[in-house]
Amino acid sequence: MNRIKNIAGMALIVTMLGGLASCRKVEGDYTADSKSTESYNGSIYDYLKSRPGEFDSLLAVVDRVGLSDTLKKNQNITLFAVRNESFQQVVTRYNLARKTRGKKPLYLKDRPVEFLDSVVSRYIIKGSYVADNFKFNDGLPVNGVRWNYPMSAKLVVGNASGLIKGGAASIEFSFTNRSNYVFNWVKASTVSINIKTANGIIHILDPLHPFGFGEYSKAVSEPFDGSIYRGVGIEGPWMLPSEVSKNTLIEAEDFDFGGQNIASYDTPNNNGGKSYRPSEAIDIDAVKPGKPDDGAGSYPDSYSIGWTLRGEWVNYSVYAPVDGYYTIYTRVGCGSTVTPLQFHWELDLKNVTGLLTFTRPAGGWHDWTPVISPEIYIPKGNHVLRFYWDSNDVQFNNFSVKLNRLK
Repeated sequence: MNRIKNIAGMALIVTMLGGLASCRKVEGDYTADSKSTESYNGSIYDYLKSRPGEFDSLLAVVDRVGLSDTLKKNQNITLFAVRNESFQQVVTRYNLARKTRGKKPLYLKDRPVEFLDSVVSRYIIKGSYVADNFKFNDGLPVNGVRWNYPMSAKLVVGNASGLIKGGAASIEFSFTNRSNYVFNWVKASTVSINIKTANGIIHILDPLHPFGFGEYSKAVSEPFDGSIYRGVGIEGPWMLPSEVSKNTLIEAEDFDFGGQNIASYDTPNNNGGKSYRPSEAIDIDAVKPGKPDDGAGSYPDSYSIGWTLRGEWVNYSVYAPVDGYYTIYTRVGCGSTVTPLQFHWELDLKNVTGLLTFTRPAGGWHDWTPVISPEIYIPKGNHVLRFYWDSNDVQFNNFSVKLNRLK
């Protein structure tokens, strides 16, 4: 019995020493050691290649978008490496959404290069950073290597029994959404840190992290993709004008059918009205009087979309009967003190107007200001126009699409 007790006691001592071996004493307390314990004699790219079954998807995307040489030759870069599981979950989720809309599955090889490039570039950071470089209360701002995308990284040390901050050290890596407000950020955590290679540092993200920080599996709209709602007695896409100086008026509330993340996106907070299409997430305000003419044509009494937040959007499937150059006249209002008031238009998921800014009208929420977009080219055929809120509290009434000239 004594022998058993002695063995158990020795095992406990070894366990405690092993735990302390990964810690160091700082100002009287023990804290997890975030120093590197692994080195690899080769480039970051070579390291990924040396781990088959772990980083195959990441390598496939890196090769496809032309970032291979960056991981092979660039000096002083940091990679937050995404494992296969992170890709698998978002591809599966994306294709489940497509299946419900009768669409064939799409895989990494099928997604647009521009989209994959914009997403994967956020994980490759300018500069060589070990975990201790991120020891700031608010983290450290860092930038993507290709498009200078603003990200943030912060060292996080957990607690362990008997040790203050004596647990494992990890890095909280955040997609900032180009926002200064942390509540708008999307965060990921590492499971392994400080792997030193010949040309930089690798930190490996938790396999539960969804590749793209939610961007990949976000359902995107395609022409006629679940979009069958066009208002009373109207079927098919909205028909844009075919004659110069003519316009098509589309009410804001007559956005595409398909629901959340397919035809529209509303921050899920049940914050507004349901005067029209009450089963859907978009907040629709009561009918207000129209005007005979406000410089962009006349419009009838109509609903509007209100209680809006930055990042929300609505889609409108349209058909252009000719190749032409068009202008969008958007009627918007605001009754709050938010500034600047901004939105933009996308054509087939590409921002074609840039930020459009307006001044709050004196009359409040339902005093409409026509905002004129730059001229945009729309080729003949089916397309999706997307209205995107870039600031809170932009009340959206309707819009007119005017044909300026033929190509």
